Amino acid sequence: MFFSPRTPRRLLSGSLILAGCLLALAACGPEPIPNEPVGDVAPPPTRPTDGLLQNPDLQQAVDLQVARDGSGLIALLRASDPALRGRAAYALASVQDPEAGSALTGLLSDPEPNVRRDAAFALGQLTDPVYGPALLGAFRDETDPVVRLRLLEAVGKVGDSRVLEPLLALELPTEEEPARNLAVSRLGLRGITVPTSLSFLVGALEEGSDAARLNAAYYFGRNGSASPWAASANSVRAVLDALDPSDPVAMQLLAGLSLLGDPGDNPRFLAWLRGSPDWRIRTNAARGLVGRSADPRVRERLMGALDEPSTHVALSAAEVLTGTPQLPVPEREALKEWVEDHPQEWRRAGPILAVLGRMGEGEFLREWLEGWEDTDIIPRTRGVGAMAFVPNPAATQYLMEIAESSEPRIRGTALGGLARRFRAERKDPSTVAAYFEAFVAGLRTHDPGATFVAAPALADSAFLPLGSVAVLMNEYHELSLPDDLETMQAILRSIGSTGAEEAEGFLRRETEHPNAALRTAATQALSDLTEEELNVPEAEVTSGRQVDWPALTALGPRPKLILETEKGTVTLILDSESAPLTVQTIAGFAQGGLYNDTPFHRVVPNFVIQGGDFSRQDGFGGPGFTIRSEFTQIPFRRGVLGMASAGKDTEGSQFFIMHSMAPHLDGGYTAFGWVESGMDVVDILYGEDRIVTARVEPDGS
Repeated sequence: MFFSPRTPRRLLSGSLILAGCLLALAACGPEPIPNEPVGDVAPPPTRPTDGLLQNPDLQQAVDLQVARDGSGLIALLRASDPALRGRAAYALASVQDPEAGSALTGLLSDPEPNVRRDAAFALGQLTDPVYGPALLGAFRDETDPVVRLRLLEAVGKVGDSRVLEPLLALELPTEEEPARNLAVSRLGLRGITVPTSLSFLVGALEEGSDAARLNAAYYFGRNGSASPWAASANSVRAVLDALDPSDPVAMQLLAGLSLLGDPGDNPRFLAWLRGSPDWRIRTNAARGLVGRSADPRVRERLMGALDEPSTHVALSAAEVLTGTPQLPVPEREALKEWVEDHPQEWRRAGPILAVLGRMGEGEFLREWLEGWEDTDIIPRTRGVGAMAFVPNPAATQYLMEIAESSEPRIRGTALGGLARRFRAERKDPSTVAAYFEAFVAGLRTHDPGATFVAAPALADSAFLPLGSVAVLMNEYHELSLPDDLETMQAILRSIGSTGAEEAEGFLRRETEHPNAALRTAATQALSDLTEEELNVPEAEVTSGRQVDWPALTALGPRPKLILETEKGTVTLILDSESAPLTVQTIAGFAQGGLYNDTPFHRVVPNFVIQGGDFSRQDGFGGPGFTIRSEFTQIPFRRGVLGMASAGKDTEGSQFFIMHSMAPHLDGGYTAFGWVESGMDVVDILYGEDRIVTARVEPDGS
């Protein structure tokens, strides 16, 4: 239920009139380009059919894949049936058995192009640079266009400096330029660059097809540092300034230029924030203003963006405002007025409340919170989170009380606020015991939301004399798989960051845990603790859930998952042959009605919408089991459907749909379908919007 303010709206004073002028000023200048739908998506490339659902031999290869039987699959690479050789190679892309490298390299010269394609894909999944030269050599001899694209993809994933210059020197047809550009971008993002590769990518921003330019731009948008290409910044700016307002290349270049921190770019970001019809570009323009809100013009435009047609953009602008150290009184009052005038806009209000909290408006936040019913959990979390910023002891006491809530999301948010406050208050010895008790109480709820906050907080050195390491280890042993996997990972990471000597033996034992995800987490934690370079110990792979072939055959090769949401219908095509276990599992949940009335609990503007948590509905829930990862040849681009995970082979029930391209997810997450229709609905689904019903239509029904 949306609240009605209990206090009357303030009358406009002179300061509010001035603030109103500031908000109006943000809308001055040329008329903004209208918000427009981004448009539908074309089906992504995927692996061609091999008749899996009718072929028991191919099904056997999938069963070996699910069992993670690398040696069994390597033996099938010698099968006389090319379809079986290809399926075995494809399966090894998910198993990622390093012993398969030599046999897969030999298949790069197989007489059948489909086998060569799958071998190239699998080699790219091994992440070993030793295969880079062989892949590039095979590319020079390859004539099949699909195989050539897979080879370029694999070179980008595993190649090193030995392949970069030869890759740049290749004379390629126009249709292969996008793949080469993405390979060079991928190499660059792994730190493999030379001056000629950077100049190549800058030049590629202006030449070739839309896909070629976008794949080159990906390097600039995804790179966490602008230093490798900073000398070319003016060239990047020139390209950006010449782009059409709806060109998606702008998304990447805006993200890249934001890293430079040059205030001279402020007008550029402001122009794109106002001038593009694509909400994704406007979102990146808003994010590019992080750290720039000391400029009054920036604040004015960000405040004006609060009334944006797209909540994605408005939310991004509001989040940037949270970094403002101090606001003039008129602007602060204008924000309070905006919150009171938009009671239903709790999504947009959340970051604004945080700004007001930092300005000492604790009483305003309390009034806002009191306007909601106890059942209005999600809106209340926004106000509770904002209380963490209020600079007075009363706010600390309020959060201590709220941290005892029986509602998990309220409790977790309050603990998160206390963790933020403790970082500022830890120098005061009188506060340590109270914080310790609050975090221990949160940890002992065994609730994932509380643990994800309390465990890292307890790793602080201030708590070591109070026995925090023993508390963390004890609570770890109280948890169980599979439901507590992510919680156990969080505790392991926290133990590793304590620096405590008594943690070493515990972590060494956990590096031998039978669960691969926990072995990995423990090994990384031990590495952090001891500053040693450690490898994850091998362990026997246990068999998990299997493919139910009759059930999958009944679905057919391309069943549809139809989501009726609050905002409209989204129809997705599922690829049974690419990811049989995943499709069977997700379809089964939908057929059982488990996705009905569940939220999209995580929405990251211009990245993903994520849903499917039917057990908790907050992102920490699962179905009570996990399934194997199935890495496919479907690239993560706009409209692609993927599985959420906490690491390889930890998928459960949660899925996501892409807003935009994300090649860094390729081969690391299971992609198993794509949007057939309703992408315009995906674009307007916001956090906590709900799936009303989900159903499955078998292929051909």
